[in-house]
Amino acid sequence: MSDDVLRIVHLYPEELGVSGDRGNVTTLAVRARRAGVDSSVLEYRIGDDVPTVADVVVVGHGPLSGVRAVAVDARRLAPALESFAASGVPVVAVGGGLELLSRGVEGVDGESVEGVGFFDAVVRRGAPRRTNYLQVTTDYQGDEITLFGFEDHAAHLELGTDAEPFGSVVHGGGNGDGREGVRRGVSFGTQLKGPVLPLNPALTDRVLRVALSRRMISYSAGAEHAKLDEYAAASQKVIADNLERSFKAM
Repeated sequence: MSDDVLRIVHLYPEELGVSGDRGNVTTLAVRARRAGVDSSVLEYRIGDDVPTVADVVVVGHGPLSGVRAVAVDARRLAPALESFAASGVPVVAVGGGLELLSRGVEGVDGESVEGVGFFDAVVRRGAPRRTNYLQVTTDYQGDEITLFGFEDHAAHLELGTDAEPFGSVVHGGGNGDGREGVRRGVSFGTQLKGPVLPLNPALTDRVLRVALSRRMISYSAGAEHAKLDEYAAASQKVIADNLERSFKAM
């Protein structure tokens, strides 16, 4: 294996992986491989040695119980995540992963979960549950693009004074104020599930370019990605045609 390897760190794959979130890791690896870049995946679990090397960090979705289960251990990761951010490593957090990396979750019963504090945002539970398709626009690392996914949550995300949203809601709930997610440099947290990266190859390619360019490794999508993009486009069309549909919460 050459030195041109995409090093992926996947945090808490069991507790925070209930929405097909391994698909996000797989998509990063597959799209990189089709561009001629090998990859390695380090799955981090409670009590493991804190990762010191990464090109991209992925945190998936899970229920509040999952967030609570890993919260104490996750706070050990704060210095490493800060170091990654300072060196330009993108951290991608979805759903419960976003909640974990926020300043914390405030529950309706007064119980709270202290977060890692990587993102300057607070999650306030108790909002009407949203179980529907979600359409968002974002200018993350480039011109504005449209993203599609699914949201299933009952919370509002309150951003800090200087925090930036990841995007703007076209259709759906998002943060509850017309904005969606939170952005910190090249890192972002979002409620877009589906999973988000295979559904939105344009976003995945931007994450990959950021992750690899810091090590002077070039990345570009080409003919080898065409079939993946075709599948994603078909899935996006299904969502776009059914944006008004809502689903019964499980």
